[in-house]
Amino acid sequence: MSTETVPARTAADEYRPVDLARVREIIGFPSPFIAEKKQSFIGEFVARFIAHSTFFCVATTDESGRLDNSPKGDPPGSVRILDPWTLAVPDRPGNKLADTFENISRNPAVGLVFFVPGVREAVRVNGDAFLSDDPELLAMLGAEGKPAVLATVVRVREVFSQCGKAVVRAKLWEGDRRGLAEAMTLGGETAAMIVAESAGKMASSFGGMVGELGDRLEHEYRYGLY
Repeated sequence: MSTETVPARTAADEYRPVDLARVREIIGFPSPFIAEKKQSFIGEFVARFIAHSTFFCVATTDESGRLDNSPKGDPPGSVRILDPWTLAVPDRPGNKLADTFENISRNPAVGLVFFVPGVREAVRVNGDAFLSDDPELLAMLGAEGKPAVLATVVRVREVFSQCGKAVVRAKLWEGDRRGLAEAMTLGGETAAMIVAESAGKMASSFGGMVGELGDRLEHEYRYGLY
């Protein structure tokens, strides 16, 4: 972490913070489905998504609450799902700063967001992590014939998908040639896979409108970005 001295006053001091009541006044409240979509395990859709993900970010915090967010890139399938409640994340040779590892050693809380090239939606996983140097696990997480340097084992607490407005606004994916989006969705739509994964929960929230989720997402992506 940087130890550079922060001036007594910065540009942030020109603005007045607002409380959560004001935030809710501005943005409103989520629909029942959105509010209830989190689950405590990795289902088939999320497992498929993570297996095809080549880019993800890992957020950690130290004992005083200071955050770090580290980007990770790897071939598809590098993050392993050991069971529906456990992920194993490989570490490759890097700059040796080890901010993520220092944080995890002090505070196990982690948050991950996964992306699949060509897919607008993302998957988020929150949980508690620890570090492992187990040789068999490092070999399992290997790439290009070399074992992982270390493994981050994540005990999953929350799993949920997120709509693709941020990706659409950023125009993030411009023609991935590997076809990972088609492989992940089996040529279908992400919305259909989300519905299939959480049909019971969605039925209680949406009733007979479950089948309209894909159309709703497309409408939001087309008209609700700004």
